Amino acid sequence: MGNEEVLVVAYNPEEIEEILKRYSSGSSSSGSSDEFKTSPEPPVKETVKPEPPVRKTVERWEAVEEPVKKEPKIRLKGSSNQKPDYSDPLFDEDIPVAPRRETISDTLKPESVLRRGSVPDKTQTAGTSSVSLQSKDKLKSDRPADKYEQAEEIDRRISRAEIMKKKDSASAQKAAAERQKKRRRKTIILNTLLVIFILIFLGSGTYLGLYFYKIKTAENTFDDVKKLIKEDSSKNPETGEKTDTDYTSYETIEGKLVQAKYADVYERNPEFIGWLTIPDTNVDYPVMYTPKEEQKYLHLDFDGEYSSSGTLFAAAGANPVKNKDNTIIYGHNMKAGTMFHTLLDYEKEDFYAAHKTFTFNTIYEDGNYEVIAAFRTKIDENDDNTFKYYEFFTADSEAEFNAYVEKAKSLTPYNITETATYGDALLTLSTCAYHTNEGRYVVVAKKVK
Repeated sequence: MGNEEVLVVAYNPEEIEEILKRYSSGSSSSGSSDEFKTSPEPPVKETVKPEPPVRKTVERWEAVEEPVKKEPKIRLKGSSNQKPDYSDPLFDEDIPVAPRRETISDTLKPESVLRRGSVPDKTQTAGTSSVSLQSKDKLKSDRPADKYEQAEEIDRRISRAEIMKKKDSASAQKAAAERQKKRRRKTIILNTLLVIFILIFLGSGTYLGLYFYKIKTAENTFDDVKKLIKEDSSKNPETGEKTDTDYTSYETIEGKLVQAKYADVYERNPEFIGWLTIPDTNVDYPVMYTPKEEQKYLHLDFDGEYSSSGTLFAAAGANPVKNKDNTIIYGHNMKAGTMFHTLLDYEKEDFYAAHKTFTFNTIYEDGNYEVIAAFRTKIDENDDNTFKYYEFFTADSEAEFNAYVEKAKSLTPYNITETATYGDALLTLSTCAYHTNEGRYVVVAKKVK
């Protein structure tokens, strides 16, 4: 069906009605002949602009297929950017569209769905609570509306994940560096401590080596002095038995009578006063006596050379020659087992039973002694209750003497039946002990004939 243009002649309705009246009145009356003689005015032809063509729609009952909505063509990589001209007749016919390919936005889901799981359809369960519906609505509202936006959102999240992964990797590298630094620092500390311990060990070894070397040197000195002792002239040199002679031989040295057997020892050092021996022990040493300087030999050997062992010496208040009530001899408690270290063995009753007696021979006479007490104590000038054995040399009375003996025996950890009576000469041996501050171990013996 084509468009048609129609020419329309318009007549005035009033004129038409006037013409009709004229024609009707002429037929009925004669007076109207004049009027019929005059011809009517020709109609005025008016030209009307045609209206825009109207498309006529023919309504039919058969179904009309709606035109298929053409989807925008997908521009492939490398194609031209020029848009196609859809007015071209080439596009009048339907162009087949390539099948749609599944993209990453169709397969991947938002992070919230991946984390919490797929959101079930509302029709899936009838008894879901309002809370679950709200959560599903929230998940749907969080999901991007457009697939391309969804893919971009996923890309952004993947980028954030990669950034976080890089941050975690950097943190791990930093933590590893810190651990390595700590291990390095720990290694340095351990190596430093090892070096310090090695130096301490070497220093201690050197100190102990020098310590035992000096002790050995001191012992060798005492052995050399001991070799100067002569055999007793009142004894047979071959059998060791006493002869019929009932006296001790002496020699005069610098105006003093000295037993002949100690003459060479005395000549070597005139401060020598006697020789102390406890059988079957290390105690076999000379004793020095310097009343004006009591502790002179505290760290000197027999020849006056420095020695950590020192030499046994008698207290200034006691004169071993004049036989006072009590003579005190001091000596070091050497950890190497020398000097007076053996005295501490008297804490054991078995040792006491095997070593009840010992000898202390002076330059004037020989003396045998028997142990009556052995105990621990301390030196404390400010405590009146402390047993001040170191102040007892001469008893002013029998009671004072007996009090000293009883106090010594009461401190002994085991029972010793032997005791001393007023008039007996006592010999007290004293050395350091480490059970308390300024601790001492003391052995008291009486002179026997």
